[in-house]
Amino acid sequence: MAAIGPKKDGGPNAEFFQAPESLTQFDQIRVWLQKNCKKHVQTDPPTKEGLALLVTQLIQYQENKLGKNAADPPFLRLPVSTFL
Repeated sequence: MAAIGPKKDGGPNAEFFQAPESLTQFDQIRVWLQKNCKKHVQTDPPTKEGLALLVTQLIQYQENKLGKNAADPPFLRLPVSTFL
């Protein structure tokens, strides 16, 4: 499995989220979403690659807005374990 270690800049490890093992787990999430949230995902069903990209973008956004190099950081930051 791809390395899960954090990057020095605090951003997401894109290689981890694009690894086949991670995509398999995102496929389980995709199936659950299509089964339990039909009315929300019926018009544009998610893909496992799309979900991986969404998580990567969310972590990157969080790092840009809430990270140590942010211009005006608020006090709250979600832990990365929330997304794993």
